[in-house]
Amino acid sequence: MAFFGLRLPDDLAARFDAMAASRGGRSALLRGLVDEALRTNADDVVVPAPRERTTGRVEVRLTPSDLALLDAAAEARGLKRTEWIVALLRRRLFGKAPPPRPDRAAIAQSWRELNRIGINLNQAVHALHAATMVDSGLDLAREAARVASFRDDVDKKLAALGQALKGDASYWDTPA
Repeated sequence: MAFFGLRLPDDLAARFDAMAASRGGRSALLRGLVDEALRTNADDVVVPAPRERTTGRVEVRLTPSDLALLDAAAEARGLKRTEWIVALLRRRLFGKAPPPRPDRAAIAQSWRELNRIGINLNQAVHALHAATMVDSGLDLAREAARVASFRDDVDKKLAALGQALKGDASYWDTPA
């Protein structure tokens, strides 16, 4: 049987363990999630091509001042000198570049926050539906305000995430 290992932040692992406890443990829940993902999206599964080994070398000679500027630019993006050059080349050649390390963490955090907001929004919508029932004791105006607040939070997060991605992509764009 194949083994898959992954690292999770402690808070996410604790939440996953809490969910997994009632479903047979970590492994059982993970197997079920993988099985469900492959079953429900079987037509959408794209097997990526294996990553090519980087065996080619290019040597560039730079002046000490050019090298200092290169190092500063790479450090500002949280990259090593070679990673910065490769990212720049790939952006020019293929139209894509990976976000720098600090941005990757911010983007991942934004996705987690959007997911939490989406869960809360879903709960609020369910509460709104329940509030329309005859015997409901819920305050419909309060629940509607909660939904509007969640919508505003999602809009702000999506705008910030879009700006981060747009800013990152434009960083690598240079005149041809």
